[in-house]
Amino acid sequence: MVLLRVSLERGGFGALPNLIIIGAMKCGTTALHRYLGLHPEVAMSEPKELNFFCGPERPGGKWLEGNWHRGLEWYAAQFRPAPVRGEASPGYTSPSFPEAAERMARVVPEARLVYAVRDPIERAVSQYLHHRVDGTERRPAEEALPDPESQYLDRSRYYARLEPYLARFPRERIFICAREDLLTRRRETLRELYRFAGVDDSFWTPEHERRWNVARGSPVTIGGSLLRRLAAGLSDDADRFRELAGREFPGWQV
Repeated sequence: MVLLRVSLERGGFGALPNLIIIGAMKCGTTALHRYLGLHPEVAMSEPKELNFFCGPERPGGKWLEGNWHRGLEWYAAQFRPAPVRGEASPGYTSPSFPEAAERMARVVPEARLVYAVRDPIERAVSQYLHHRVDGTERRPAEEALPDPESQYLDRSRYYARLEPYLARFPRERIFICAREDLLTRRRETLRELYRFAGVDDSFWTPEHERRWNVARGSPVTIGGSLLRRLAAGLSDDADRFRELAGREFPGWQV
């Protein structure tokens, strides 16, 4: 978009974000958005999911289908002045929006990115439950989860989802945050995150103890046969992601 390029050069629209949570869905992005927003040097957008880098050039339908058509001036207006300005849109790593990484690299090439992950099978099941609750999924888990059209497994292929960003942003500007760490070693994890963002890493408030966006819906039991199918579909990607992250994620089922 010519408008984007000219406006960036002139700096006429104000402050753009320099920290973006790009996913993954159902991996604690709401909690990360809230924890970052507690820091006095950080201003996170409201609402959380701006979905700016998604969607068509012309106005679409629903908010979640993307807001690219709104333009850079609208996007910049979502951020309050602060040393770190951020947003969180898990859609940026959705298979539905392959255009997001290229647009982001063009508009905010110096941004730092945060990618939240969790056990890939747990993530897929959590997404399944999410869609069961909102009424968009009626099939049993045995049918829905392995379905390649459903995105349950695709969104759990973390290396594949991150690959477009690795091609456009330096690895050192991508912070990988495991949801398991937020639950079991939150203070250390948030210190690492604040340090990555470039703000005071000693900041702490009792509000950091709060859990956000706790899953709703009845638990789903994954039998051994289905578990093996899911693990087989995710294992190659999980191995590549472990190598990238430099971590083993020993609690994962794949």
